Amino acid sequence: MDVSVEIVVKDVTVYPDRARVLAVGECELTAGRHRLLVPNLPLTLDTDSVRVQGSGSAQVRLLGVEVTRQFFEEAPQEAVRELEAQIEAVQDAMRALEDQKAGWQAHGVYLDGIRQATAEFAKGLSRGKTTVAEQQQVIAFLQEQDGAMRTAVRQLDQEQKTLLRRLQKLQQELKQIKTTRPPQQYQAQIEVEVLADGRFQPEISYVVTQAGWQPLYDIRLVAENGRTSLEINYLAQIIQRTGQAWQQVNLAVSTARPALNQKLPEIHPWFIREFQPPQPRQMVRAAAPMAAKMEMMVADAAAAPEPEADPFMAETVTATVESEGTAVTFKAPGQTDIPNDGSPHKTTLQQMRLEPKLDYLTIPKYSDTAFRRATVVYTEAGPLLPGAASLFVGEAYIGQTPIKFTAQGDELELLLGVEDRLTVERKLARRDVDKKLLRDQRQLRYGYTIAVKNLLGTAVQVVVKDHIPVSRHEQIKVKLDDVRPQPAEQTDLNLLEWQLTLPSGAEQTVRYEYTVEHPRSLQVVGLLD
Repeated sequence: MDVSVEIVVKDVTVYPDRARVLAVGECELTAGRHRLLVPNLPLTLDTDSVRVQGSGSAQVRLLGVEVTRQFFEEAPQEAVRELEAQIEAVQDAMRALEDQKAGWQAHGVYLDGIRQATAEFAKGLSRGKTTVAEQQQVIAFLQEQDGAMRTAVRQLDQEQKTLLRRLQKLQQELKQIKTTRPPQQYQAQIEVEVLADGRFQPEISYVVTQAGWQPLYDIRLVAENGRTSLEINYLAQIIQRTGQAWQQVNLAVSTARPALNQKLPEIHPWFIREFQPPQPRQMVRAAAPMAAKMEMMVADAAAAPEPEADPFMAETVTATVESEGTAVTFKAPGQTDIPNDGSPHKTTLQQMRLEPKLDYLTIPKYSDTAFRRATVVYTEAGPLLPGAASLFVGEAYIGQTPIKFTAQGDELELLLGVEDRLTVERKLARRDVDKKLLRDQRQLRYGYTIAVKNLLGTAVQVVVKDHIPVSRHEQIKVKLDDVRPQPAEQTDLNLLEWQLTLPSGAEQTVRYEYTVEHPRSLQVVGLLD
């Protein structure tokens, strides 16, 4: 016997590119073999992912489950009728407001007629048929009525705008039901054997596509009681177009990526060969066959990387963290609604406060500004996935920056805007040629100064970065001669870094010189910066 079971989505776990749904139904069963029909499953469902279990007072044996297509002739009439009734009620209210507005406008025409009769009032005043006091009463009446009319019309206009927005929303919902509901959906058929009568609650779980989440961050630098902290709000941005609304569900988001665990990439031999100059092209009498061209196009298309999915957007909640081996799951408290319209929904995964190390970074060759830098060691359990971060200093929004993958124990570095009270100036102090050399060598000497001044009220740490040329020819020699103070770091590629401690109001100058020596017959390019 066939038994129809209506299910309700209870739990949803959202992965970066899909979601796992758990839905629950209820039915009354008698002893014997039955087939439970679960309709209205979305077409985004992965049929191989469907699993069934259940419990209840009935003693049931699950024999198997099969997923078939279910076809519809039209959209569900109950939802359509409900929306059409709401639209009709809003349209009636708008017509009533229009009638009231027309009445006030007619009243305004009447008042204009009284104003236009001013000449008659003047004649009556001159003939003694009316008094000045009576005319003042008419004027006061006109002003009072005119003010009441204008106030009423403004209120009616505002009410009309509100009703118009509601009408447009309802019309969009009706259009969505009529046009986006597919003419077919999946239906699960569950074969069961009932050994004892009773109620049974089947639980059906499945994976759907066209759902996912992406991380977002709000990062704020806060100074309180003489201490500075970095507040990080970790948000999940969720959307879904699965074809099934999630209403009052227990929501969780997971950092697991099921699609990446399905197949290990294959490694192929890596061939190298000697360079062969291109051969002169020969004239070809006939074009390549169309089949060969199509094969090349197919091969190129297969080699092309798949485009990245569009980012998602969404509302706000808080979550608890549960570690699951290599992945982390954030469970939102309470129950959540996520409609099937692709609109963004935001939920807060974590709120954390970390103690940063603050300093200032400047690269004066390219900019005379100093950037505020915060460096923290990330200590939370859940990793920070790659995403966009909105940056704040106090209540001031200063822009956005990308966040890289950051695991527990990793260091997170952020630039938090420009500090105008740190002035930086880089100057070319020396550039000359050593004329004492009599041999066939040319020696150029360059010198630079970098002056940094602290106009802040507190002492600061400033990191200054610069560089000198790197030779790519064995006969070109580059040497760093005079440096004051000595750099804290100098790399093999001649990148220089100084770490300065500046008290409030202090100024410090970095000086360095380097020489470039090369044969006079050798032309050198790239020296001027």
